[in-house]
Amino acid sequence: MVLRFSVRAGRARSGATRGEAWRVVDVPLAGEEVSIGRQPGVTVELPFPAVSARHARVLREAGGYRVEDLGSVNGTMLGGRRLLAHQPVPIAAGEVLDCAGVEIRFDGELPGPALPASAEGTETLARRLVHDVFSACPPAQTARLVGVAGPGEGSSLALVTCERDLLVGRGDTCDLVLPDEEVSREHAAFQRGAAGVTVRDLQSKNGVDVDGERLVGPRHLRDGDLVRIGETTLRLEDPEDRYLRQVQKDGAGQKSDLDDAASSPVAPSGPEGPLPSVKPTAGKTAGSVAEPSPRVAGREAVASARSRLPLLASTVAITVLLLLAGLVLALAFRC
Repeated sequence: MVLRFSVRAGRARSGATRGEAWRVVDVPLAGEEVSIGRQPGVTVELPFPAVSARHARVLREAGGYRVEDLGSVNGTMLGGRRLLAHQPVPIAAGEVLDCAGVEIRFDGELPGPALPASAEGTETLARRLVHDVFSACPPAQTARLVGVAGPGEGSSLALVTCERDLLVGRGDTCDLVLPDEEVSREHAAFQRGAAGVTVRDLQSKNGVDVDGERLVGPRHLRDGDLVRIGETTLRLEDPEDRYLRQVQKDGAGQKSDLDDAASSPVAPSGPEGPLPSVKPTAGKTAGSVAEPSPRVAGREAVASARSRLPLLASTVAITVLLLLAGLVLALAFRC
């Protein structure tokens, strides 16, 4: 049994124009449910902080299907109506769920056991959804190569164009020209697509190393990877990959009853392309300290107040004793 879902993340961007591209994902129904959420390992992964780690699920029951909200922070909508937590309701093919601003259309069962080649795989869906959101962002949020060592130090190439080879080499026709005698005229090709950035060697004389390993065939790059071409080292800065890895890390570390209570249903607005709750810029790192949620802040305030009670009581007691001592001395002198 195979179920098809169509997902689009346009509504996850506060104030942004809704994206029109649906990402189609076909899911083999091995058990009796399809899980939806931010946590890596769920069937349909939605990489946005407003989505709970385990947000909702679609159940197969008595020949039909039902959808259940799993106690998500920001709720699940079906047909404009918010679902009550842990109370499954029927869902028919063509109906659209809204999970914290991300739309999921349930397209129903597909005939036959095979998955169509045109469908997205569940393992790449999250990355492609992030790519759709970043496509509406300004060029500053685009992946780029930065020269960090060697003759090409300080050079930079923004990978703005999607699905097209951008050439790096010594020749004047390359998109990034490196003044490096150890670099071939057309040394390597980089391509940015919905699934990320890839690099391949163009049969260069001295080859290409990625993080110290010689490149053999095309290779998918991650944010921060170091690519050595001749005597020049380039670093990939990929905001999409950085954003996705941070959200997946946060999702994997969340317990089901401790989902981001502070996450807003929509993103804080950016200058020209708002993003869903977490800004994928280099200013935020995995080690940065997050603002406490209102619930946590409240608990901290109560604890702080309780910790001051003994000090307050001691101060009052000392004041009373001093007053009594003064009264006794006054009476003694009068006698």
